[in-house]
Amino acid sequence: MNAITLNSPQFASSQVSRPFVYQSNSMMLNSNQNNETKLNKQDPYQVLQNLIINQETGKLIVQNPLDEFVNWHIYLGNGKIHFANSSVGARERLGYLLGHYVKEQRIKLPEPLIDDYQYLCQLWNKKIFSFQQTRSILSQCTQEALVQVLSLPKTFCEFDPKGRLEHLFLNLDLDQIIVPIKHKIRYWWELRSEINSPFQRPLVEDWDKFNSHLAQQKTEGYHQLKHFNQCLENLSCLYTIAGRTQMSTLQLGLMLRPLIKAGEIKMLSYQDIQIDNRPLIACVDNRPAIQRVVKFTLENSGFRTISIEDPFNALAVLMSQKPSLVLINVDLPDVNGYQLCSLCRKSTSLKDIPIIMLMENDSIINRVKTKLAGASGYIQKPFLPNEMVQLIRDCLARIPFQSSTSLALN
Repeated sequence: MNAITLNSPQFASSQVSRPFVYQSNSMMLNSNQNNETKLNKQDPYQVLQNLIINQETGKLIVQNPLDEFVNWHIYLGNGKIHFANSSVGARERLGYLLGHYVKEQRIKLPEPLIDDYQYLCQLWNKKIFSFQQTRSILSQCTQEALVQVLSLPKTFCEFDPKGRLEHLFLNLDLDQIIVPIKHKIRYWWELRSEINSPFQRPLVEDWDKFNSHLAQQKTEGYHQLKHFNQCLENLSCLYTIAGRTQMSTLQLGLMLRPLIKAGEIKMLSYQDIQIDNRPLIACVDNRPAIQRVVKFTLENSGFRTISIEDPFNALAVLMSQKPSLVLINVDLPDVNGYQLCSLCRKSTSLKDIPIIMLMENDSIINRVKTKLAGASGYIQKPFLPNEMVQLIRDCLARIPFQSSTSLALN
């Protein structure tokens, strides 16, 4: 990694015993009725240093002035640092920081993850991590948070004397913990003009241009990133992308920087994105009345639905939407349901998706046709809503698909 020369006054002197000593006015403290202390807009390092000199105990809250959704917390005890973390994105950040621990211990992070410190303490209590491992992880989390805090410009801070931790693992000196991360702070300071925080989500403006740019690069980083287009398509934050590409957020940020400058990537502010993970059920039926019944029943049972009334467009819609399961009416006009089911089984993208046939007569002949078409099951009309919901759940529970005729046909 090439050295970056910074002209910022924060980094003008790196030879002092305490890095980043500022010559600004002493911070103004104003106590409110809730016994919380408001700090004027100040440099985060100077605020933290003053609290440590005064041997304060509590929680320092530092706003990211460049991203309104992100705050950072630093927990202090008698002038020592106990822990530091973020106010949002605990799952993304902890997944990135734990890295190989998640794979080695087969840990599945809870979703949502509200309190990362409490969660790590629970892992220690369950003896998944030893005391020393827990200390090491908490130290890593704290250092990474301090990199982000101390590379911020002047901002608003708030000190809450009531902010305490239940279990204490760390009791760190500020100067000691900063020494190994000084270079990271400097790099992140330089990156702030393009990347506000690792919680930001890269948005690719032009995929063709972006992929062309990647193809021209021969560095290992670009090669890794190319295989994680899905992260970019899902608007994953830098923490998530870095974890999956086995890079640091700093390496990823430096790699994305020229793409951001060129306008090929736009950085979005961090927000909790709610992803609808409900199974998508497609219903192919030309009768609006049946579509309404299916839609009402399934959406009230925890599913998403898509209604397809034109059988000629059904195959194209199914291939683009890739539903979790398909309901097909046997008696479709022009193209019957069995033919459509057979076409789905010949499609690479649809061949493993469960298909349930809707029929009015469950005769032996229709059952045989259902098997020959490759359907996963059938239900006779008129059907009870709970019967259809249960059959769909049974089929989905058997995914991955084992054979074209083995599901719910008896």
